[in-house]
Amino acid sequence: MPVKGKFYGIGVGPGSPDLLTLKAADVLRKVPVIFVPVRVQGEVSRAQEIISPFLDGQEIRELVFPMTRDSKDLEEGWKQAAEGVLSTLNEGQDAAFITLGDSVLYSTYSYLMDALLKLEPDLAVETISGITSFSAAAALFNRALTSGQEALAVVPATRGMEYLKVVLAAFENVALMKVGSVLDDVLDLLKDLGRLEDAAFISRCGMSGQVMLDNLASAQEVPRDYFSLILVGKGKVG
Repeated sequence: MPVKGKFYGIGVGPGSPDLLTLKAADVLRKVPVIFVPVRVQGEVSRAQEIISPFLDGQEIRELVFPMTRDSKDLEEGWKQAAEGVLSTLNEGQDAAFITLGDSVLYSTYSYLMDALLKLEPDLAVETISGITSFSAAAALFNRALTSGQEALAVVPATRGMEYLKVVLAAFENVALMKVGSVLDDVLDLLKDLGRLEDAAFISRCGMSGQVMLDNLASAQEVPRDYFSLILVGKGKVG
């Protein structure tokens, strides 16, 4: 039987090429084909922009993923994407799929990997982690995510305000992801809970147009941006 190529799932970090891991950069330089997730054909991919300094003749192929909540349509979209990747691997070529942040945290890669392994259970797969946006943000703020016996919760803000209220009451430290579309509700909740002073906001972490607000209680204006998050907690270093 012909030898299949190996599949790599690579987290490329939050936005800056210098936050790509050495391992990720090494693999990206070697693989002949790199798959890039897009919402529509021809879309400028932020993940591709991040890896551009490491490209030297690799073939870039777009994978269009459906923007829908219909489970059947989503499953079919992942299957079609997996079939496209598998056709390349069946030619004996190694290939990589890139995704923002970490490859195993709120990532399109996890769905693609599952779909691939359903089609080819014995496929050689290697997952390469990337720096998460909340870790990079905490570093930029010189802020500890946790310390001592404290716990950290990582939660999509779109989960709902009642759920967030429970989480914020139970955890000393919370990373609120995907806050852009529900920013006003999140700010109101933090104010009601008396946690605005504990909250730091960042948008476009590591990208052009980055905005950092280290105390939301004193912020005059908070930008609305898809690439934004809020860290809640005392954040003392040491």
